[in-house]
Amino acid sequence: MSTTTALELSGRAARPQLYPVLAQGLTFAARASARREAEGRRRTWAYSGYDEDTPAQAGFAAGLAYGIWGVRPDEAEALGQLAGHLTVHAMRVLPAPRYIVTAFRAGDTATISVLARHGRPTDLTDPGTHGAVRRLADSWGTRDLGAGPCVFAAAHLTAAGRPGTYR
Repeated sequence: MSTTTALELSGRAARPQLYPVLAQGLTFAARASARREAEGRRRTWAYSGYDEDTPAQAGFAAGLAYGIWGVRPDEAEALGQLAGHLTVHAMRVLPAPRYIVTAFRAGDTATISVLARHGRPTDLTDPGTHGAVRRLADSWGTRDLGAGPCVFAAAHLTAAGRPGTYR
């Protein structure tokens, strides 16, 4: 006769962990904080496509979010500028009634995307044609999503002892 434990019967022993966080020796608050860090930080804002202040508002909000998330002040400012320039580019080549701007940070990578809700491309949509985007980002591109076209750019954040990518 074999004995089985309650943990084996419930099936929890074989389930994969959602986040790579060890529970041993950590308080509940420390585990929650580690899970948040493992999944990254994300913030999304919606802006009107008919407001000329949209790029400035998007840049300010993204820069503020990155600053709150612990990014160095000069890098947070550069990421705010990147969000503003990316939004300007999207508004020029992807006319739409609404723009969804998302700032995301995972580890040492920061990504900004601008989705043109129900937008239609009128021109070359590559954000690399915008000089400021090329200067501030390490990579960029476009995606055609179900909600509309999306332009995005990513930059590597400065780690300790490594020079930054922002000029």
